[in-house]
Amino acid sequence: MSTRRTALLLLFALVCGGCSLFKPKPGPRPLYKKLSPSISYEMMRDSPQMLVIDLRPPQDFNGPTGHIHEAKNIPVARLPYRLLDILPFRDDTIFIYCDTDECTEQGAKVLAASGFESIVGMAGGINQWIRGGFKTVLPARIAERRGEAEEPTMPMPEKPGEKKNDPNREVPVKPPVPPPPPAVQPPALPDAPPPPPPGVVAAPRQIR
Repeated sequence: MSTRRTALLLLFALVCGGCSLFKPKPGPRPLYKKLSPSISYEMMRDSPQMLVIDLRPPQDFNGPTGHIHEAKNIPVARLPYRLLDILPFRDDTIFIYCDTDECTEQGAKVLAASGFESIVGMAGGINQWIRGGFKTVLPARIAERRGEAEEPTMPMPEKPGEKKNDPNREVPVKPPVPPPPPAVQPPALPDAPPPPPPGVVAAPRQIR
């Protein structure tokens, strides 16, 4: 009886041990953390030394929408060739944004493949940032020439050595109102049955 009991205990131990071997492994780690504009703003405000990269082309970076204060413009197509410029930040948190989530994810893939592990991106891109009521900036020489400069309610922090009349200093702008996000289409209703021929009374529909 004791032998049979011992055998059952051994079998139970083997089964339990085998179950632990077949536990599902955790899924792959996401390329980057996706944050809302409001959380992104708080993160940049609390970490002023954090590297912020705008992945859009230069004509968009200095275009009507402007860009986030102190962001560095590295277009996503040029990012693989500019990695040496940002190599000193590889062990730090890097914040990236673009005009679409697909563009941001593409930039995150390049950074992750090059050893950057702490990558944060903004969901919805620059348009979602503007919809949230957050400011963008342009160099003063561009904003004033276009008449897009906006009188700041709070003075912009000056960089070391920056003069108030420096044409390259960043000033708040009035970006155009971005288009609303695409509306969610309601589910299509089932087609109504065709009308019966003249002189034919349609049978009542059965409700199930």
